[in-house]
Parts: sequence; C-alpha cells; structure tokens
Amino acid sequence: MKKRIITFLMTVVMALGISIPSFAANMPVGVVNVNAVVESYPGVKEIAASVNQEKARLQEEFNKQSANMSDKDKQELAAKLNKQLADFEAKKMGPVQRKIQKTILDVAKANNIDSVVNSNAMVAGGKDITNDVIKALK
Repeated sequence: MKKRIITFLMTVVMALGISIPSFAANMPVGVVNVNAVVESYPGVKEIAASVNQEKARLQEEFNKQSANMSDKDKQELAAKLNKQLADFEAKKMGPVQRKIQKTILDVAKANNIDSVVNSNAMVAGGKDITNDVIKALK
C-alpha cells in the first residue's frame, strides 16, 4: 500500500512538472530596455544635471565641514550627506520611475503580455516593447 501511494505521488509530481513548463511556454513575455526608456524620458537630462549639481554641492559641503574632523566624524558626516543625496535623487527620480513602471505595465497589458523583464536579463526570445513604451511616454 505504501508503495502505491509513493508511486501515485511521484506520478502526480511528474505530471505537474511536465504540464507547468508547457503552460508557461504559451504565456507571452515582454522585454524592455529600461536604460533606453529612461534615457529617452522627457526632462531626464535636466533631472540628472540637478542631481549632479546637488552631489557637487554636498561634496563641497563635506570638504568644508570635514577639514578638522576625526575619521569617525568624517564617516558620520559622509553618511549623513549621502543620505541627503539619496533622498534628493529619490525625490527627483521617483515620479519618473513610477511613470515608466506604469507605462510598461500599460503597454504590456495592451499587448496581452503577462510578464515583462529587463532586456539585460533576457538571453533569447520575448517580445521587445521598448519602442512602444518610449512612444507612450512622449
């Protein structure tokens, strides 16, 4: 009896193992070059310039404040200023990232695509929707 149960369970596992990949193979996968989408986003160059200006300003602030500090204090100041820079960048880029994410999902849905991956992660196959995303963002 125990042998029959084990055989039955193994049969079920094997059947599911075979049917899941064949089912998944029929699901469309979209591919997006996220770097190309971000680079083509209207105003992204200005955002990058403002982030670089803020970075330069914070570097200058660090140089002035850390002149007579101990290494420990310098590390603390650097951590504080790095957090300020990260917050500034998130404030500037957050809305852009959310809009790009939403647009990718909208384009995928319009193309009956269930899954989308970054083109850097895809070795072969998939439907490239990069140009459709770029057009939708303009």
